[in-house]
Amino acid sequence: MTPGAALGTLARLDALASERGIPIEGDVRLAPYTTLRVGGSADRMATPRTRDELLATLALARDAGTPPFLLGNGSDLVVADAGIRGLVIRNRARSVETNRTSLRADAGAAMAMLVKRCTAEGLAGLEFGISIPGSLGGAVWANAGAHGGEMANVLREAEVWDPADGSLRQLATGECAFAYRESRFKHSREVIVAATLELSRGDSARIAAAVDEHQAARQATQPLADQNAGSIFRNPAGDHAGRLIDAAGLKGARIGSAQVSTLHANFIVTDREGRAADVRALGEHVRAAVAERFGVELRYEVEFVGDWQDAETAP
Repeated sequence: MTPGAALGTLARLDALASERGIPIEGDVRLAPYTTLRVGGSADRMATPRTRDELLATLALARDAGTPPFLLGNGSDLVVADAGIRGLVIRNRARSVETNRTSLRADAGAAMAMLVKRCTAEGLAGLEFGISIPGSLGGAVWANAGAHGGEMANVLREAEVWDPADGSLRQLATGECAFAYRESRFKHSREVIVAATLELSRGDSARIAAAVDEHQAARQATQPLADQNAGSIFRNPAGDHAGRLIDAAGLKGARIGSAQVSTLHANFIVTDREGRAADVRALGEHVRAAVAERFGVELRYEVEFVGDWQDAETAP
């Protein structure tokens, strides 16, 4: 899209937003909204706080011809230093309902909050989610997992919005094309609006003990006190990315404002006011070193999003 066309699209977006009474902000810094704390600005940002507001904002983007970027809790992504063109929708719709053995929540609900709700109500099966720092929508989108569990194990159905015609539909687990850190949503423009999880009845004290154990393990092995985006690379079949990176002697390796964590080698941490370009360059350095040493090509688990058109290499 040419600069003139982009400006025209933003003008249509602004005009429609004003007409429909949907508040949007301009030139919003995105670094504070991501766990890695790097990246440039969004041309426009909307922050819907209810399901109806989210659907209205999605319709706004569709009618203005501006493909939206959905932002949850900002983990597992690296926003380009040049930012994100168009409209970023920071989804804060977080309604939650529970039944005897199920939980239905808006996509903006934080996984940690859902785990706490399940613990209080004696719903078992989502304990692993305490180690997923993102939102429910992001977790389903990535088929996120930890401690031997993953979203494919607990999802009953996902409610999605289709930009082709603005329709809503329910997708059963088998329709979501789940695989290791994969789903159909990574390859389509569908937007996850809500999800229903199938859990089981359990003892709140035992659930709480399992959650505490997971939290303790995470705190002992991951650089939670540092700015990070979660695991940088997917684990290769039969191995662990962190082990390979450590064995290649890369713990503590640094490029500019980014460093391979000295606590867990599959994490990259950043300095204050860090640069996304440094994170990407360090990730590529790690990939090249591991490939040369072990013949293993690491695949990114984090997503590189935004305007990377000037980057020299593709993630």
